[in-house]
Amino acid sequence: MTKSRRSRSPRRAAGLIAIGLLLSLGSGCRANDPFGDSDPFPTPLAGAVVAEHPLAVQVGLEVLNQGGNAADAAVATALALAVVYPQAGNLGGGGFALWVPHEGEAWSLDFRETTPAGYRTDLYLNDAGEVVPERSLQTPLAVGVPGSPLGLFELYRSHGSGQITFARLCAPAIALARHGFEVDDFLARDLRRESLRARLVADPAARRLFYPGGEALQEGELLVQPALAATLERYARGGPAAFYSGPTAQAIVETLRAADRRTGSIVGDRHMSLEDLGSYTAKVRKPLVGWFRGDQIISMGPPSSGGMVLLQVLAILEGFPLDAEREACLEKQDLGVFVAAESCGLSSRAVHWWIEAMRRAFADRAEHLGDPDHVWVPLQELLAPEWVATRRISIGERANPNVKAWVAPVPAESGETTHLSVIDRKGNAVSMTTTLNATFGSGILVGEAGFLLNNELDDFALAPGVPNLYGLVGSEANRLRPTKRPLSSMTPTVVREGGGRVSLVIGSPGGPRIITSVLQVMLRHLVYEQDLESAVQAPRLHQQWKPQWTRFEGDWNSPLLEALENQHAQEVAVELETKFGSVQAIHIPESGRPVAVSDPRRGGTGAVQRIED
Repeated sequence: MTKSRRSRSPRRAAGLIAIGLLLSLGSGCRANDPFGDSDPFPTPLAGAVVAEHPLAVQVGLEVLNQGGNAADAAVATALALAVVYPQAGNLGGGGFALWVPHEGEAWSLDFRETTPAGYRTDLYLNDAGEVVPERSLQTPLAVGVPGSPLGLFELYRSHGSGQITFARLCAPAIALARHGFEVDDFLARDLRRESLRARLVADPAARRLFYPGGEALQEGELLVQPALAATLERYARGGPAAFYSGPTAQAIVETLRAADRRTGSIVGDRHMSLEDLGSYTAKVRKPLVGWFRGDQIISMGPPSSGGMVLLQVLAILEGFPLDAEREACLEKQDLGVFVAAESCGLSSRAVHWWIEAMRRAFADRAEHLGDPDHVWVPLQELLAPEWVATRRISIGERANPNVKAWVAPVPAESGETTHLSVIDRKGNAVSMTTTLNATFGSGILVGEAGFLLNNELDDFALAPGVPNLYGLVGSEANRLRPTKRPLSSMTPTVVREGGGRVSLVIGSPGGPRIITSVLQVMLRHLVYEQDLESAVQAPRLHQQWKPQWTRFEGDWNSPLLEALENQHAQEVAVELETKFGSVQAIHIPESGRPVAVSDPRRGGTGAVQRIED
């Protein structure tokens, strides 16, 4: 396996002392009984947290240190991200959470945003019947009913340790909002990006918060958010009811009315209402479970497409001679032939198989995936061994951009994102992805409540064949309807080694690149035996069926790309400046010492509890 060569230097920011004091709860973690025989699987020697901002990671780690479990730590981390990572952390968005206990059944929660009852597809079209992209990106028509406040509370209520009150989990986020934190390079850089600046300065409240005096906040400046602190305080005292009714809900409705007036009064009297907010529900869903090379893969089902695509691609690839490719490479190494360790077995032929498997799974995604409460989603058929085998044998030595989706034998009945992963000392895991869709969401900030609103409704297929923000196309299965949840690519995933102990907790932001980012890290780690840090650092590709070409990050080696073009007829598009995803992962090896890795493509970090003697 390759050695880890990258080291992280801790970043200084305000608020760490306050976080420690607010979480001084006094109860320690119970040590495992070394002579007990009730636990068939070993538990980790320590818990770990990984997320996209060091301050949020510190919050989660402190919760673990004070006796909280993985659900407690995930909730506190997510709430801190809502303060310190406004590009994606949120109260005004939604997401998915996957809870995998050390033993027993996995559980998943869908707190995806929903369409307001008054919205119809005609609102997104001009007089010629054409989709107007801006309407689903930066007007009130972009905004779904937020799900994060209810989702986080339900995760705490259903699976929290019971040792820490919900108010206590909210306290660090409140302190960070009230007292402020230092703007890091990543936030400062995003605020300088012209496309993001234009969206934010168009909203008066967002302009005042992020561009005081007309200039973007600079690295090292203090970002203080008193309105958000007050919202979080109400939420801490009253739970979700304090968000979906009362002053916060009224502020959301009034903000959207004002934004509609600024953007042409298109919504009129069909805007999001207090009734839309008050009727929102989070949904417990059955996780998708599959197997790959003897490991149990647990991921999210619809209305997320991530689990289906991930499991179908892995199932297709399991039938290819991946090990033979790797063994041939290792034999060359044994004979003294130089082959880069991190790419051993990852030939152009293997990458071709990856691409074609992704292409087929994304074709099925486009045609069949949607909100299961509104449309029939043929998961059993799409993951059936017969269909997987058909997909596999259809892959030859040359690219096939014209693959079709699965066809039902009978008529069927009726971004910007952030991820965190947590493991606790008892072996319980949480993989959670939340989103605003685009960076800073719709750019509409609820000034009186201090948070940005999502532009998640762009994830619907607003018209046949019309791509969304991420170039994805969809079918009737993902057509916008009142109260419906848009299709997502979020892929919170947990791997159980041999179906037993948790060995990997993983997820990523990045629109459809979420799925392919998670997939490639898993393949590199599970098949090519790269250590987790090397697997996360490695260059990525992305194939989503439409468009037909495959995108590559800039640091793939040129001979491999040339072989893909010349030998396998793959259309290659190298994106020198673009980075794909931001994987947040924890590996728990047999030693029990967790390895927490935050993708260097963004500014996150991972932390592991002190290992007790």
